[in-house]
Amino acid sequence: METRDWIILAVIAIAAFFWWLKNRTVKISGKKVAASRSKTVRFLEEAGYEVIKAGPAVVVRMTVDGRPYSFEVKSDYLARKSGRLFLVKVKRDKRQVRLQSKQWRTSLLQDVLAFRADGVIMVYPEKEKLQEIIFRI
Repeated sequence: METRDWIILAVIAIAAFFWWLKNRTVKISGKKVAASRSKTVRFLEEAGYEVIKAGPAVVVRMTVDGRPYSFEVKSDYLARKSGRLFLVKVKRDKRQVRLQSKQWRTSLLQDVLAFRADGVIMVYPEKEKLQEIIFRI
């Protein structure tokens, strides 16, 4: 092979790599955080988080017996801190939840995997408290 052939092959490989990288990432829809920010957004920013999207959603596609189905997985906010991506769930009821219970573990893990996030931030606005949950697989 000549030098020209190697150059063409390298360009094709680089283009294929970027196409694969673009299609590999999850597409998260949502609204930009408005200028009139909520109490929750201000609280997260004071704690060092950068709020990226409000009402983020990702479309999940599945096939059951050859039939395609799709549905959306939603969260309250999407935030970033120290290069890590977090889903934000706002708990508006006043009672504390046990996040290590099976129901909550399963629900939070499914959301983290769907959004390909590093963890979840549970925000309790009435108590001005937040909890950071990180899963290691």
